[in-house]
Amino acid sequence: MVDELEKVGEKSHLLKTYRLGENLVDVLIAGIGVTFTTFHLTSTLHEENYDLVINIGIAGSLTRELKIGEVVNVVYEEFADLGIETSEQFLTLFESGFVDINEYPFENGTLKASANIDWEHIKKVRGITVNKSHGNKVSIDDIYSKFSGHTESMEGAAVFYVCNWLGVDCCQIRSISNYVEPRDSSKWNIPLALDNLKLSLLTNLKNLTVAVS
Repeated sequence: MVDELEKVGEKSHLLKTYRLGENLVDVLIAGIGVTFTTFHLTSTLHEENYDLVINIGIAGSLTRELKIGEVVNVVYEEFADLGIETSEQFLTLFESGFVDINEYPFENGTLKASANIDWEHIKKVRGITVNKSHGNKVSIDDIYSKFSGHTESMEGAAVFYVCNWLGVDCCQIRSISNYVEPRDSSKWNIPLALDNLKLSLLTNLKNLTVAVS
């Protein structure tokens, strides 16, 4: 997407500033997974002031109702592999009693996008965040039996958690690159997902009525 924007500055090798219309947009490459994302996003938000954080990327779909290449707005997130494993089952932190399901910033065990933006022609979905991209039938079946998310990513819940704690409006836009099933990368279409994500984001960002900086 940055190829379509005018670069105006570089704050670090991970954080660069671009111009989109009348708005300045900082692009942070936070890395893959919860740990890298949490660290780099938290560090950036302590140094910079923003009107909005948009977590963008590709995702796996947990449902055939979403098409490969479809762009979605993930409005609810859950940490799907953070918890306790017993000899018989996996328990989330909420099920094990270590964290209350409504302990801030969680609501009934989920994290919510705080930005109230009507993204044109983008379906709203629920997501789960994991530390590994699932490709094994046994672990995939476990995910399906416990969670009702539509998408799987490795960063979404971390972004919602950090932004809610720090009081920064946030949302998440992703494009479906594959279905969550026993791994067969020949069925994936990352180029299509990235092209559709870029087109949708550029269109919607130009139509935003709030300043983005």
